[in-house]
Amino acid sequence: MGGLDKDMGILALSGIFIVFLVLTLIAGVVALFRRLDDRWQAAEARAKEAAVEKEPTIDATTLVIIAAACATVAGGRFRVRRIRRLLSPRQRRTPWSAQGRLTLQGSHVVERSKHNR
Repeated sequence: MGGLDKDMGILALSGIFIVFLVLTLIAGVVALFRRLDDRWQAAEARAKEAAVEKEPTIDATTLVIIAAACATVAGGRFRVRRIRRLLSPRQRRTPWSAQGRLTLQGSHVVERSKHNR
């Protein structure tokens, strides 16, 4: 029976070796993904900082048209303080985000003033 014990020992050691080899491989892949994610996050942060420093590209005519459209919908005069893009043109619009945006915008009901009826 000495040969059977030797074969079982070799099988157990090779199993342990394979398990540690696979765990090392998984740890390497996770480290690689983390490194790639850190680079991606750093690139996004740099792009965001560059976008903040960039001059706005909206011209006066577009600003007047947007203000007029808002005044028509809301009825009355007011000042447009900020115009910002909600989604990047490169970003995909999902049904989930579209539904959320519709719900949010629908909750902001603007009532017309009594003298404009």
